[in-house]
Amino acid sequence: MGRLDFGRLRFSPMTNLAQASAGSLALVDRVAALHRVELFAGIPGRVLAAVAEGAVEKRMSTGEVLMEEGAVEAHLYAIVEGRVKVHRGNRTLVELGPGASVGELAVLVPAPRTASVSALEPTLVLRVDKVVLDELLVDWPELAHGVIAELVARLRATTEFADQVS
Repeated sequence: MGRLDFGRLRFSPMTNLAQASAGSLALVDRVAALHRVELFAGIPGRVLAAVAEGAVEKRMSTGEVLMEEGAVEAHLYAIVEGRVKVHRGNRTLVELGPGASVGELAVLVPAPRTASVSALEPTLVLRVDKVVLDELLVDWPELAHGVIAELVARLRATTEFADQVS
């Protein structure tokens, strides 16, 4: 099989047989899932195809920890199915579902995670690594606006939620 080439992003396509046997999403389903994430909503499908090809699927059970507070990682997660809670210890900061993303700060500047994220129900996420996002930011500077807008929205939602429980 050939390779997909979107600027400097290059990924080898997955085979449908491998997808079926692993229970993974088809490339078109990954692109559609990423397109529903606010962070990626304005990015053309052909570019999202490169991101989707490089994304790693993770299926989680109820209660499974996706991100641990204090861990240093360089990727974000897009929630495809299910729900997660962002929490510090037993205190829930926000609950998120399909179309949301977590870990945007770490994918921009790797640093210790400021909260943990755990599945509230069986959940499917796509992990997007820093190297993939860095390439996108070079080729599509408008993505930076999407990242900033999403971070501001997330901060506002977290602050509002914290005010409600205080």
